[in-house]
Amino acid sequence: MTNESPRLRRASRYQKQQERKAAQRAADNKLYGAMFAMMSILALLAVLIGALMLYGGNVDVSGMGDLAEPWIGPFTKLETGGFVFVGLIAGLLYYRMRKK
Repeated sequence: MTNESPRLRRASRYQKQQERKAAQRAADNKLYGAMFAMMSILALLAVLIGALMLYGGNVDVSGMGDLAEPWIGPFTKLETGGFVFVGLIAGLLYYRMRKK
């Protein structure tokens, strides 16, 4: 037996629980911030590529020709990469939600 009263033990458990919740919120905020930054950069890149395609005039995109050819069935390497990226993000979020 310890010399602590039940009230102090309860307060200590509550404090530890609050610290765990704060640490989990901080980790979640860090993950969501990183994902938002990555998605923002990729969206900006997609918009820039689209703008170059529409208004760029003499833009040479022949280097991306092999990425735009059918690879797995009717899907190109770019589409497959996009599906994998979205699946990876969804898997990470699912893992984080299940971990709680």
